[in-house]
Amino acid sequence: MPIRCPHCQNRVELVDVPDFQSIDCPSCGSQSRRRFLGKLTAGSIAAGLASGRRCRTSAGADDDKNLMASGVGDVTTPTFFRQDIGTAPGRMHEPTAGTDGNIWTSPLDGRLWQYNTRSGETSIHNLQQLTGRKWNGIHLWPVSYGDLVYLCTPNFDRLFVWDRQANRVTSHAFPHENPAVYGGFLHPAGKHLYFYDTRHSSVLKWDPEKQVGENFPCPYRLSNTLYMTFVEPTRQEIWGSCWNGNDIVRFNLETNKWTGHYKCPLDRAMPTACGRLFGDTLYINDHLNGRIFPFDVKREKWGGPIPVPGYRDWFGYMSGGWHFCDLFYMCHSTWTGGMESLDGKPHHFIGSWTVFDPKTQGFSRLDLPTREGEDRGYLMSDYCAVSDNNLYLLAVNQNAPRTVIVLQTKPNA
Repeated sequence: MPIRCPHCQNRVELVDVPDFQSIDCPSCGSQSRRRFLGKLTAGSIAAGLASGRRCRTSAGADDDKNLMASGVGDVTTPTFFRQDIGTAPGRMHEPTAGTDGNIWTSPLDGRLWQYNTRSGETSIHNLQQLTGRKWNGIHLWPVSYGDLVYLCTPNFDRLFVWDRQANRVTSHAFPHENPAVYGGFLHPAGKHLYFYDTRHSSVLKWDPEKQVGENFPCPYRLSNTLYMTFVEPTRQEIWGSCWNGNDIVRFNLETNKWTGHYKCPLDRAMPTACGRLFGDTLYINDHLNGRIFPFDVKREKWGGPIPVPGYRDWFGYMSGGWHFCDLFYMCHSTWTGGMESLDGKPHHFIGSWTVFDPKTQGFSRLDLPTREGEDRGYLMSDYCAVSDNNLYLLAVNQNAPRTVIVLQTKPNA
């Protein structure tokens, strides 16, 4: 059945594949996949909730598409619904949610994925056709701002911006020499974007109207490469930390000044700030040591370590501390440092998350629900995003057919 491509408007064929309708446009190279909505009705969701089903059903059942999960332990989590949105050669990197319900991410194969959380539609965009440059194997952190998608990468010396409304890509010079702009964030009031440069350990304030920026190098002596972690909107701050180092830093968005540098007092600490402050308390994930530290930023005082259940049992490394509904979500891998791994194989992310409640200091474990033949230990899940006040965890099955999974707190309508 011919329809028009949603990206270039050329006529293409709509192909029915199991549970999806697929568009592959030969003109612009874009791909779209839309889930049939008949399988996921309000009635089937209500029935699943009433039955309390939380694990894989028998293969081939009508409701097998509607796998659900919730955390097990002392922390009450939302119900999560699994959606399979395609296949990819590797795990999904640095997703960013826009205000229009789209999540942007990439498996770093030269393609940009767009998942619409409101419709369940997935679109895949060929970056070489969009920009005229090859992106295969290049780090990409897409940052969404209205109709614009900023294609952040430390590999190019210019900033590429895709205007989706005009279907046009422009490139812009950075304000400093030899940039390596890794990624960034939208200002909570939407006035500016804030990128960061891993080569210069700096924050880059960017004006999305004029497409110009101002660079602010970090003045502190750091132990390793600096990555900014999250924006704290109530305090107008960006917090960051050093990869494989012992540094926590703070940058003030109102004054454009660096206002804090802290080191954990415990040996071998590798701290990463979790994604929100509770009053004056910042919770810090010590990612290779299986513990969380509370840090009072006002008194500059470290609290005692909180051990995370399962350390060196089912996980060796934890990342994140993504904030959602007053809880922190942390992903895990088998990595134990150096080239070592819990299972003796090359270290890899897994399909289980830790949920931490800072109010009670309790924990739960959230397992991605599996289908027949899947091994949760190889569902590589290491990033998430918040869109329309719902949480979306991303995963890619390391084994064939390399299914891309979204575990989300709100099912598609």
